[in-house]
Amino acid sequence: MTGTEVAERQRADTGADGPVDVVFVGGMPRSGSTLLDLVIGQLPGHCDVGELFYMWQGGAKRDQRCACGEHFSQCPFWTAVGLRAFGGWDRVDLDEVLRLQRSVDSTARLMLRPAARLVPGHRARTGRYLELTRRVYRAVADVSGSPIVVDSTKRPSTAYLLASDPGVRLRVVHMVRDPRGVLNSWSREVPLPEGAGPRDHLKRRPARQILRRWVTVNLMIGRLERRGVPLLRLRYEDLVTDPREAMRAVMDLSGRPASDDDLGFIGPEGVNRAVSHAPTGGRVRFRTGPMPLRLDEKWRHELPKSRQRLATLVCGRLMRQYDYN
Repeated sequence: MTGTEVAERQRADTGADGPVDVVFVGGMPRSGSTLLDLVIGQLPGHCDVGELFYMWQGGAKRDQRCACGEHFSQCPFWTAVGLRAFGGWDRVDLDEVLRLQRSVDSTARLMLRPAARLVPGHRARTGRYLELTRRVYRAVADVSGSPIVVDSTKRPSTAYLLASDPGVRLRVVHMVRDPRGVLNSWSREVPLPEGAGPRDHLKRRPARQILRRWVTVNLMIGRLERRGVPLLRLRYEDLVTDPREAMRAVMDLSGRPASDDDLGFIGPEGVNRAVSHAPTGGRVRFRTGPMPLRLDEKWRHELPKSRQRLATLVCGRLMRQYDYN
């Protein structure tokens, strides 16, 4: 490794170049977060990377397909990121990274966070995991030329870890969707494109599990604001019906007010998408070109009335807070 490379590695490790800017999309899966991530990625100065939490397993280890169509190992973008961050992905101990994930980045660890700090080695493992994540963020920003990295991992545990890292300047977009729409989506299997994951579909989940998670995930993401994390709450329904206004709010969150030219990719027919490099996620990430934005409210006629009443019973307080009725 050359002296320049060593210096760059040290800067990445210590954050000597200042904190890396990250817009984190948090919320319940099937709330439109992938769509939001892809749209934000079209904004000037923003680069979307999909759900970075799953990049280590799905991309670097399993070599799944990137949104550009190439497998992770053949994607020029991720190859450049790996070289920039580590000198190549083959220099990364992926088993170590996955062990660190399991030990520090989980909801259980988040709930037991005060006690976890007393566990020998926990602080060191947390620091190491954040260092590796920060290296990737910084490399994404350098390779893409975009100073703001958009991570749609969604997980509250990841967001809280990032909020504790002085090397990350975190902003959160809290994506919410009517729980009846989320429940309806989780009531059916969703096919995945070939090579996009270990399975060819996403599984159904029990209604009570989904509704319980809808409440807990949204509560945890929302409470980040109390910790001083800049947070924008955005409803899926508002994103789809008025994407320009939604993106103006995101740009305000990033401290870069949007001009009409900045939003030129949003037209009356939807969003004109460029190629992205999200290494994990659903079918929508593989689309390029014009992408219509249509409000999905199939739950109104597909979801049994008994399930709709259950959703209202379990989630009613938060539904009212988010203006769902």
